[in-house]
Amino acid sequence: MARSGKIIATTASAAWLALLCAPAQGAQETQGVQGAQGAQGADRAPPPIRLAVFDMELDDFTAGGPIAGESPAETARLQRMTGLARELLAQSGLFELVDTRAAAGPMVAGHWLRKCNGCDADAAAALGAQMSFVGFFRKISVMEQTLELRIRDARTGALVHVSQTDLRGETDESWSRALKFLIRYELVEPETARRRREGLAARADR
Repeated sequence: MARSGKIIATTASAAWLALLCAPAQGAQETQGVQGAQGAQGADRAPPPIRLAVFDMELDDFTAGGPIAGESPAETARLQRMTGLARELLAQSGLFELVDTRAAAGPMVAGHWLRKCNGCDADAAAALGAQMSFVGFFRKISVMEQTLELRIRDARTGALVHVSQTDLRGETDESWSRALKFLIRYELVEPETARRRREGLAARADR
């Protein structure tokens, strides 16, 4: 990946939230009764997506890291990043956060959702969420780390979004900067722009 400053590179899927903004099954049966309601509906924003934001995780590849486990400082930092992620996602207006405290299973409790082949979707569905959110910091060394975010459709388990960025330093500042960057520029702003374009197109078609 090409390097440029603190945050090095990102990758993400496009228009990922459109999967849940499509008409629900059976909606075609009501299309004949739209009239003025249809014109008003074009101006309405889609309802927030019910999102299960699971605890941020640490994937430690340093020498002895997997054996030693998380340090108290790392555990506390992950908790702060979980809180920050939930705050940013809730503030975006795109999501309604689902309480994950009732989530069950060893992968949830052990913070291994990043390596359970999509079991986070099942855990999210059991909570009544439409999508699951898993984020983890991969630690190669103190100075070489990455942050990856994954979102899955809770109904199908399909991975609908992946974004990643490199970062330098194991501090609250570096971790929070990377997290804010991905949520803003790879999740919130692209989806907000997509909705704005669709709204303009719908008004132009009237």
